[in-house]
Amino acid sequence: MKILFYASILFATLSLTACSSSRVILLDNGKAQNAVVIITKQGQQVLDKKNTYLDISATGSSAVKPISPQQVQQTYGTLLAAAPKAPISFLLYFETDSTSLTAASQRQLPAISSAIKERIPCDVNVIGHADRTGTKAYNIDLSLRRARQIRDWLYTQKLDISTIIVESYGEEDPLIPTADDVPEPRNRRVEILIR
Repeated sequence: MKILFYASILFATLSLTACSSSRVILLDNGKAQNAVVIITKQGQQVLDKKNTYLDISATGSSAVKPISPQQVQQTYGTLLAAAPKAPISFLLYFETDSTSLTAASQRQLPAISSAIKERIPCDVNVIGHADRTGTKAYNIDLSLRRARQIRDWLYTQKLDISTIIVESYGEEDPLIPTADDVPEPRNRRVEILIR
């Protein structure tokens, strides 16, 4: 059985008494595959259908039962609203042998700024890349300059970012594998991960 680790679940403790129990609900994460395995001393159970749940106590776990999205919202809406937003990533592309963003990538900048504001406080990783034209050493420097340019743009936005980590992969992690000296626009990029 394939176990998926990116399940969207809600884990709620129902009572803090000696007879406490917990409820695990598999929420709809918008993906085709979504599952979680619950292991207790009595064995394991799999939740692999969205909007189902089971209760866990010291004596074991209940059978899997359905729960409607309306019931989830009515019972756990406040808890879900307080949950942090999921990480999000962006790709920005650059002109050939340059730290200038393409016009399409320049238009993405407001969306990046908005995504950060929605997740404050947050950490941001800025990872520069290059295609395989030029030497490896030159591409490490070029991709670092691209990443630092985006970092500097983030500073000008005066966002309350906890940490910005800048990395340079040069030509070593291409989005599109190519032979040496082959220009590839999709490899001239900066990845931004906001979490």
